[in-house]
Amino acid sequence: MSATIISMVNHKGGVGKTTSTLNLGKALSLQKKKVLIIDLDPQSNLSQSTGIEEPEKNIYHALCEGAELPTLNLSTNFDLVPADLDLSEAELRLQSDVNGYFILKKILKSASEKYDFILIDCPPSLGILTLNALIASHRVIVVVQSEYLAVKGLQTIFNLIEKLKENLNTDLDILGMLITQINRTVFRTSIANTVREIYQGKVFETMIRANITLAEASASGKDIFSFDATCAGAKDYQDLAKEVIKLMKVK
Repeated sequence: MSATIISMVNHKGGVGKTTSTLNLGKALSLQKKKVLIIDLDPQSNLSQSTGIEEPEKNIYHALCEGAELPTLNLSTNFDLVPADLDLSEAELRLQSDVNGYFILKKILKSASEKYDFILIDCPPSLGILTLNALIASHRVIVVVQSEYLAVKGLQTIFNLIEKLKENLNTDLDILGMLITQINRTVFRTSIANTVREIYQGKVFETMIRANITLAEASASGKDIFSFDATCAGAKDYQDLAKEVIKLMKVK
């Protein structure tokens, strides 16, 4: 077994990236895949969304102090590497290290033998933490909110991925763009259609509908399947997991 490592990326916050990391990860585990999710954001929203705050060890200790990757079991086939505010110091420390952009890749070598999928929740920036994730990854999911301002700037992400693919990580490829917070208004639907037209073949068929239950689940420290497995959000992430598995078999 060798994991497919996927970075969940957007340099804009509030697009549903953390929610998608958590719930896609859980959905994949329910498909009998062994899954590790990694919180690489100093705000540690992914960790908090699983009910974990102030963990004794977190990703910072592995990145900057040479500690073993701290994994916490969340449920069957589903583990987490948590983050804390400590991680805000990591950018300076990694930038001062000649190999600072490649540390996560090195760390994940041994972990990848234990999982089918590793999902990395990147911070809402294109700094050294996100670059570490992209250099360590095989695939990228670009999470896009169906609003005009969220769609602007996407080409910046695509250009960065292309440069990394050419120079630092030839394995890197975009698995798909995930459109989130869809509702039935004409404006949001037209934004989603525009993204599909511009980025043909790069957009997931599955879209995540606007669903208050997703926010309620995160606030309760639970994934959507543990909180309400019958809601629209659970159905959408279940469909997304199946689409991801299908795409990985094709590619």
